[in-house]
Amino acid sequence: MKKLLTFFLATALVCLCNVCLAQKKKADSYSDFKSRSSQGSITQLLRDAELTKSANPAQALNYVQEALGMSLAQADALNEARCYLLIGEINEQINEWTLALENYTKAYQRLAVRYASTPDYARTLRGLGNTYLKMANYDKALDYYRQTLALRLTDTEKAERQLDISEVYYQMGDYTGALTAVEEIKVNPKIAGDVLLGKVQNQKAKIYARTNEVDKANTLYQSSQQNIRSAGNAAPAKEEEALKSTKEEISEVLRDQKRYDEDITLRNQSIDYNRELNNLTEVSKDKIELSKSLVAKGETNKAIQQLKEAAVLADSISNPNDQAAAYLNLATLYEKNGRAADALGAYRKYSESVIRNEQQTQINQQQRAELLLKQKEIETLSNEVVTGQREEQTLLQQQQLVIYGLLIIIAVILITSYFIYKNAQASKRANQLLALKSLRAQMNPHFIFNALNSVNQFISQNDERSANKYLSEFSKLMRLVLENSQEDFISLQKEEEIISLYVKLEHYRFRDKFDYTLTIDESLNKETIQLPPMLIQPYIENAVWHGLRYKEEKGKLNLEFIRQDGHMKVVVADDGIGRKKSAQLKTDNQKKHHSTGLKNIQERLQILNTIYKTTFTVSIEDLPADAGTRVTITLPISKAPAL
Repeated sequence: MKKLLTFFLATALVCLCNVCLAQKKKADSYSDFKSRSSQGSITQLLRDAELTKSANPAQALNYVQEALGMSLAQADALNEARCYLLIGEINEQINEWTLALENYTKAYQRLAVRYASTPDYARTLRGLGNTYLKMANYDKALDYYRQTLALRLTDTEKAERQLDISEVYYQMGDYTGALTAVEEIKVNPKIAGDVLLGKVQNQKAKIYARTNEVDKANTLYQSSQQNIRSAGNAAPAKEEEALKSTKEEISEVLRDQKRYDEDITLRNQSIDYNRELNNLTEVSKDKIELSKSLVAKGETNKAIQQLKEAAVLADSISNPNDQAAAYLNLATLYEKNGRAADALGAYRKYSESVIRNEQQTQINQQQRAELLLKQKEIETLSNEVVTGQREEQTLLQQQQLVIYGLLIIIAVILITSYFIYKNAQASKRANQLLALKSLRAQMNPHFIFNALNSVNQFISQNDERSANKYLSEFSKLMRLVLENSQEDFISLQKEEEIISLYVKLEHYRFRDKFDYTLTIDESLNKETIQLPPMLIQPYIENAVWHGLRYKEEKGKLNLEFIRQDGHMKVVVADDGIGRKKSAQLKTDNQKKHHSTGLKNIQERLQILNTIYKTTFTVSIEDLPADAGTRVTITLPISKAPAL
C-alpha cells in the first residue's frame, strides 16, 4: 500500500511539473515573490530595512526589494507605499534628492486616498517637504509641511513641523518669518522634553546669529546645548548636527566682529565636550577653526600647535579630508612666518592627504553607484512583477483542474501519514514518560538509603537524642519528597523548602566539616518558576560526601539560584578536596560503583529535553588547584512545559 501511494504521488507530481514548466519563464518574477511571501513577513522585512538603513543602506535596499516584490505580488498598496517611503528616506540619506522626490511621490500617490490617517502618510509629507527644501523649492516645501500640520498630530509633532517651516524661511533668508514661525511654538517646559525645548532654542540661536544678535544667539545656543545633551550622554544625531551648524553660525559672526576670545572659548567648550564623547572628528575640525581665531589674535605659535594636533587626530581616525585642511592651513602659516622648510613638509603631507581623500571619495562614489544600481534593479523588478501578475492568471487557469485532483490525493496521503506519525509519537512519548517516572521512582530509595545511613551512624554512636532529632527532621523531608515524587515539575518555592531541609540535615551530621549558604535571586518568582524535583539534591550530596567531609579544615558549601540571560542558573560550589583527590580516596568497592543519583539525573534531563523541547543542562568544573568543585545547572525560566 505504501509503495502504491508513493508511486501514485510521484506520477501526479510529475504531471503537475510538466504543466508548470510550460509557462514558468513568463511568470518567474511574480511567482518567485509569491512563494517567498510564505517564508517571511513583509512587515518583518520592512522593520529590518528600517533598522539597517542608516548603518547599511545597501542591505536595507535588499530588504526593501524583497518586500516590494511581495507587496506587488499580493496587491498590498499600503506596504508598497512603505517600500517607496523607505527608498525615499535612503535617497535622502545619501543626498540623491531627485530620486528621493520620485520615490516619496510614489508613496504619496498610494497613501493619499486610503491611508491619509497613517503615520506613514505624515512621514511621506515631511519627506517631500525636506526634499523640496533641499532642492530650494521653498513654496512646495512650505506646502507639504503645512499639509502635515493639518493632520492629527501630537503637540510634539506639531512643534517639530513648525520648526521645519521656520527652517524654510531661514533658508530663504527671511529671518523675520523664520523667527515668527518658531515663536508660534508654545513649549511648556514641564510637559515638553528637553530635546524639543533645546531644538526650539537652537533654531532661535541660528536666527539671532544671522541677524548679528550674537549675544542672544550664544546664550540660547548654550541653553539649547545643555537641554539637548541632558537627554543622554550624547545628543541624538540630527540634533547634534543642528548644534554644530549653530556653533558655526555664531563663530562666523564672532570672528566678523573680531570677538576672537569669545570664539576661542566657544571652540574650547566644544573640544572638551567632544573629547568626552571620543568624537575626534569634531575635535579635529574645532582645532582647525580655533587656529583661525588664534592667528587673527597674532598667536601664531598656538595656532600652529592646534593645527598639528588637528592633523594628528585626523590621521588617527583616517580622516584625510580634515587632515588635508589642517596641513594646508599649517603650510600657509609656516610660509607666512618664513619657515620655508616646515611649509614644504606641510605641503607634502597636504598633498598626500589630498590623494588619500580622493581615493576615499572614489570609494564613496562607487558605493553610491552600487546603491543607485540596486534602485534601478528594484524599479526593473517591480515592472517584471506587474507583468508577471497578468501572465500568472493564464497559468493558474491551466493548472487549476490538475491541482484540485492532486490536492485530494495529497490530502489523503498527508492525513494518513499524519495519523501514523501521531500514533508513533504518542507511543514514543508514552515510553519516555514511563522511563521518566521510573527514574524518578529510583531517586526515592536511593535518597532514603543515603539518609538512613546517617541515622544509623547516630545510633551506632549511641547518640539517641541526635538520632531522634535527625529522624524528626528527616520525616518532614520524606513527606515533602514523597508528596512531589509523582510530579514532573514542582515550584521553586517547594524545591527551596526541600533543599533547605536536606542541607540542614547534612550540616547537622557534618557540622564540624562545613558551613553553608543558600541565596536566591530576588528577581526569581518562586511560585511560578518550575523545575524537576530531586534534580539538585544529588549534587549537594556529592559536594558534602565526596568533597567536604574529607577536608581537614572546615569547608564552605554555597548554593545560589540566579537569573541570567533568560535562564535560571543553580550553582552548587564547594571548597572540598576536589574530584581528583576524592577519586584517589575511594575504596575498591566505591570505584566499581557509579553514582546512581548523577547517572539518574543525566538520563532524566535527556528525556525531559526530548519530551518538553527544553534546554536543561549541567556542567561540572574543578576549581583551580583542586580547591573544590562547581556544578552549574541551567534551566529555562518558564512554567512547567505542556505536553
